Amino acid sequence: MVLLLKASIWAALGFGVLSAWVRRDRECWILGGVCLWVHAALAFHGVHDWSHAAAVEATAAQVAAVTGWRSGGGLWVNYAFLLTWAGVAWRWNRLGRTGRLVWWALVLFLGFNGAVVFAPTGSRWLGILWTLAAGAGVLRLICASSVPTAVGATPSRSA
Repeated sequence: MVLLLKASIWAALGFGVLSAWVRRDRECWILGGVCLWVHAALAFHGVHDWSHAAAVEATAAQVAAVTGWRSGGGLWVNYAFLLTWAGVAWRWNRLGRTGRLVWWALVLFLGFNGAVVFAPTGSRWLGILWTLAAGAGVLRLICASSVPTAVGATPSRSA
């Protein structure tokens, strides 16, 4: 169960990064979102026994161990992230450049916190690599979208 739990979140993050590097970006976000929902379901089933109170307590303990401040509010951030990821995948083609950059900023912030700050010490290097790959992908999208196109031409991919 633990292996599936970890694999599902890394697959979600991996598909997110991949979306910055391939043409089929929306499909990557959808697959990443599915992996994220699988991760949440596995966590609730295998770790928290489908108890919201247990999930809040576990989140509060993790936050207290890292920051010294005990709060289970991060669980609500995770719920919002799950719903937002689904909405972004659904409306991907209508987000526009600014919407996608705002979304990427949120993904980078939450991904860095989950994969580096709150990750077990042994896997933080993987989180750092993910953050670098995601950041490079976002920079690539920013640079690609700022290149002017010929008059009347349509860019092949919007960022």
